Amino acid sequence: MNYRRLSLLAGAWFSLFAANAGADGGAYTVNGEPVAPEMQKLMAHYGIGPGAYFIDAYGNYGPSGAAPVANLDGGAPRGWSGAEPRGIANNPYAQAYVNGVTGVRVFWVYSPSIFSGATGGSSGYVHVCPGNVFYRSSEGAVNVGGEYGSQSWGGVAGTAQSAGRWVIEDSANGPLLAFYDSDGSAQSVALATMLQGSWKFGQTKYAAEAGKASC
Repeated sequence: MNYRRLSLLAGAWFSLFAANAGADGGAYTVNGEPVAPEMQKLMAHYGIGPGAYFIDAYGNYGPSGAAPVANLDGGAPRGWSGAEPRGIANNPYAQAYVNGVTGVRVFWVYSPSIFSGATGGSSGYVHVCPGNVFYRSSEGAVNVGGEYGSQSWGGVAGTAQSAGRWVIEDSANGPLLAFYDSDGSAQSVALATMLQGSWKFGQTKYAAEAGKASC
């Protein structure tokens, strides 16, 4: 799935659908299915009014009961069948809004900077599961040295696993996906950033894949 298109979708709908605010008592649906709470928060953040919408497997989207207004790739609708889609089967775009972050697997890779005095690296997965539970696994080795030419090196190697709870939190930049480990540590990422599909914080690169979580 191309998550970048999904984030573009949220932005593209701002001016078109703001007039629908208040419809359906504040509920959002896509293809007749209720939108996940976190995706409702994201849509509201972009100014998309509550109501019924559709998106087909080709990326055409619009308000329910009308012709599509555009395609997620940009420009006019393409490959439009003339029939508004119902349900989310075989439609990864609609699935993303209905399922939200549940079932997403985040792969990460840490590579030390060549200027940090460290070598090696590590990688792992975060599995976002139903019931606001996540599981994390990692493996790798990182060697940390002193000044250039020093023979005093320390290192860590091996594998690790942990679990915790995930929640959606509000922020000035929109909803955040926050992970709270059982040891009290926490990490978060803006939901809109995660929907880009890949991103980087410091020396760590991330990639999100829908429906790949092992729960």
